[in-house]
Amino acid sequence: MTLALVGPLAAGCGDSPRARRYPERMSIWAEELPQGSLDERLGFAGRNHLNVNVSMVKGSHDVGYLTALCSAAERAGVALRLWPGLPREQGYWANQQNATAYLAWIDELVALAPSACPRLDGFVVDMEMPLTRVDELAAMRAAGASNVTIAMWLLDGIDVAAFDAARAQFAAAARRVRAKGYRFAVSTLAMNADDWRDGDETIAHALWTPIEGIEWDAVSFQVYRNIYDQQFPASGGSYTSGLITSYAHDVVRVWGKRGGIDLGTTGAGIGVTVGLPDAAALVSDIAAARAEGIAPGGIGIYSLEGLADKADAEAWVTLPAPRAAPITELDSTARGTFQSLDLLGN
Repeated sequence: MTLALVGPLAAGCGDSPRARRYPERMSIWAEELPQGSLDERLGFAGRNHLNVNVSMVKGSHDVGYLTALCSAAERAGVALRLWPGLPREQGYWANQQNATAYLAWIDELVALAPSACPRLDGFVVDMEMPLTRVDELAAMRAAGASNVTIAMWLLDGIDVAAFDAARAQFAAAARRVRAKGYRFAVSTLAMNADDWRDGDETIAHALWTPIEGIEWDAVSFQVYRNIYDQQFPASGGSYTSGLITSYAHDVVRVWGKRGGIDLGTTGAGIGVTVGLPDAAALVSDIAAARAEGIAPGGIGIYSLEGLADKADAEAWVTLPAPRAAPITELDSTARGTFQSLDLLGN
């Protein structure tokens, strides 16, 4: 994820990606970019000092799209990180269930990159539960299942042997990809940061998301306030930037300079019905993350396409000065829900 400075990249195409110096600045996620819109949307990112993480879904994007994407990123002067994905029926995001297929897709992209994308900066693994499991959870919640029922369902799905096997696969992939000179980062569910108090990995096991024990160049956590409002509604009002304060504090404590926060959302998306209300809300979240020590390069915004119809799109991606946000009782309650899951699993 990624601060200032737009201009030509520092070295020529013949240099290894890691040898080049990309500006260290905020980044923005792009999940649905039609090929015809690449110059327009990546141009927006370049003008607003953003690097980009762009989705590459196996079966939906081919080498022609990859070549066009990389050329557009070069013209825009942005660092490009590929965000690999699988077809929906294979889980879409990376997790313990699809590690073999997911990493085979990354290996395929690594093999294509030298000719199709010589300036590629790296890869960002989106580590979440399989989409089919997310849909099942949503159906349970819609049917009125309690938090305890959902927690027990998550815990019943734990398979430590499968988790450890997937961890080993991702660890080996990290070594392969980084040996080629590419950045290898991960973004994961915020709830994984609620499992650091007792030294185990109960929540990661329950979410099928191996994070620890892998040589990531960066590790970020998705703290989307509007999703908390949608999935964990509370009678006491809406969550505040204090939720970002709380998570960012722990992320920096555990992961140091490698730690990051993904913020948003700017609009709808998979499993998201409504985005944040306005630019001020997102800027407040960015300022809160910075106040806890998250560097601009550790901040990602979801998503680029969510800004396409906003007249004030540039205001949403402003890099503010650090500004602390107090943690409300409601913000603390949200984290307590998952810390309770951790306790139930022990």
